[in-house]
Order: sequence, then structure tokens, then C-alpha cells
Amino acid sequence: MSHIILPTAFLPPLARLRTFSGAHVSASLRSLRDFYWPSVPSRLTVPVRKASTRIHDQSVPDSGYASAEEEEDDENDGGGGGEESDGLTDEDEDILRADPLERAFAIKWITGFISRSDVWIENALDEAEAETRRELVEEAAQIVSAFAGDDEETECAVTRSFEFKSFVKVELNDAPLSSEDHTSVGLQSWASSILLAEKMCASPGTFGLDTSRPLRVLELGAGTGMLSIVVAKLLEAPAPTIVATDYHPDVLANLSANVQTNFPRSSSVIDVRRFDWESPDFSHPIDKPFDIILAADVIYHAKHAEWIKGCVEQLLAPSGTFWLMIPLRSTGRHEGMDHTVEAVFPESEMASGLVVLEKKTIDRQGGVGRADEGGYKLFKIGWAV
Repeated sequence: MSHIILPTAFLPPLARLRTFSGAHVSASLRSLRDFYWPSVPSRLTVPVRKASTRIHDQSVPDSGYASAEEEEDDENDGGGGGEESDGLTDEDEDILRADPLERAFAIKWITGFISRSDVWIENALDEAEAETRRELVEEAAQIVSAFAGDDEETECAVTRSFEFKSFVKVELNDAPLSSEDHTSVGLQSWASSILLAEKMCASPGTFGLDTSRPLRVLELGAGTGMLSIVVAKLLEAPAPTIVATDYHPDVLANLSANVQTNFPRSSSVIDVRRFDWESPDFSHPIDKPFDIILAADVIYHAKHAEWIKGCVEQLLAPSGTFWLMIPLRSTGRHEGMDHTVEAVFPESEMASGLVVLEKKTIDRQGGVGRADEGGYKLFKIGWAV
């Protein structure tokens, strides 16, 4: 190669994404691939940051992909901020590819593109163009995975701070996901748990978080522990019994660490336990009925709703409530998982046993959640009257 154009020069501003055609974005993605993964492999590896990262948000943050900043989009207009280098040797090109600022800009651009892609797809002139755009979003996701693959061995955890109503503050460690074990998804905080936590803090009484008596609360698939920690902060007195459960050992270790971070003076506020929905162990402390059972974004397989129902049937008190929040995904292998919930939990007027008492669809909020999440569904489940 006689010259190389840097990402800050060839990636167009996301502030004008709605005006881009599929061909325009395709060319940008192709340039990005050619820059970082040329046909002849570079001899140098790309250095990665080894320091931990801390993110402080005053609002509900993105739980999946990061969002690009509008101000920076306008400043980087696809030609004014980048550089074109001529007469470079292979070693020079490797050094440019390893530039941390260019790499950070490229990652921010690609994740920002994905987070805004739903609107871009909706604005397609016809179905053919819409399909092209959907395919480009999938390609962008592959590029994100490729970046993650480069960083895999030294990828660092992220500490995220959340502030909700009722003066509730939560600090969580989002650990890197394992590329080899899909059951470790609980290492990260997903939009469903963040949005449900926000709603519980805004209106504790709506969710039965009554401070007049000590409650028994169970969280299924607790992940980073967002919901359990929020409940513990809302119900400081009288002291509730809160059991946060998950399955994967790495998730449980991270969950325990998050509990300790948020309650450094007491390790007994939340009881962290391993719990297998398929083969549940109903021993102490999961041996008595719970007033409230919580779960967010826990349905990743057609059998999950069925297994969870079996557990809730054993654990929900006669007057208790099971709150379940799930994302609505219209593409990918998790498409339509909300229907598996509706299949095992019928409407209240149609059956006996555990039924859906209320159901509410929640619109996707800008900057919150993954690109494949079109919205969320909140189920209030209890015993039929």
C-alpha cells in the first residue's frame, strides 16, 4: 500500500445517519475492515488498555452497545478530523492500526451506528433497502465481535454507577463476557433489569415493596444483582429476606462482589445462591414461599419459561407476585421469546393456577439497550383468584 486513510477521516458523522444509503454505510464498513484486518496480517498486535474503566451516569445508561456522542459526530464530519498518510511502509501501517485514539474512535463509531440502526432501518425507502440495512447491522455486529476478539485476553471489567428515584444509588461491576460460554451473560447489566429497577424506585408500592412488614424476596437469574440490590436499598427496615440466585459460577462470584460493594458493612443483606431452574434445589434459604419474585431478561431458550414456571409454582406465596421483564427481540435466535412466556402463563380469565394478572409493553428508550431490542414487556404474574 502506498497510502492509508485513518478511521477519523473515512467514517462519516453519525449525526447524519438518516441520510446515508446502504451503499454508503457498506463502503464505510468495508473500509473499516480493510484498515484493521487487511488481507495480509499485520506483524504487530494491537495494544489494549489494561486499566479498569469507570462509567458514571445520571440517567439510565446503555446496557448493551455504547452510543456515540452527537457533538463528536458533528465535529468529525468524515473528512476534517482524519489524516491520510502517503508513502508508508508496512511497519508504519501497523503502527497506525495500533493507534489507540483511532481505534477508540472506530469502536465508538461502530457501536454508535448499531445503537441507532433501528431508526435508520425504518427510514429505508423500500423493503429491499431495509433488508440491505439489516444485513449491514449484522455485519457491524461482526466487526464489534472482531474488535472484542482482539481485546479478549486483556479485556477489562467496567464499573457502572446508577442513580434512581427514591435516592437509590447502585454500583455494579460488569465483567467481560466469555466468548466460549453463552451461559455467562449474567456478567453484564442488561436494559430489562435497569428499566425494571427504575420503575421500582419510582413507585415501590406498585411492586408490593411494602415497608410495614418484613418481606421475602427472590430474584431469579440475578446476573449482576441490580434488582436485589435495589430492593435491599428500598426495604432497609424492617429487614427483608432477599435471595439473589443464578447458575454460572463466574456470575455468582461477580454477583457476590457487587453485593459487597453496595453493602460493605453487612454481608448478610442479600443471600447469593446457585439455583438451577431445570433441576431446582428447594433447600434453605429457598425452602419457604416468597412474597415477591423478580426476573429480568432471563428467557434465552424455549424451555426457560417452562422451567421458571415450575420454580415459581413452588416458591410464590398465595398472595405473592412474580414480576417478569423481558426484551422484545424481532431478529436473531432470541426472536419471539415473549411468546414462550405467554404460552405457559395464560391470561387470568382463561385459566387457574399461575396466570398473567397484568401485561404492559414498554417502548425502547434512546440510548438504552441493544440494537435488537425493539421494546420490553413487563408481566405481573400471580395466582388466579
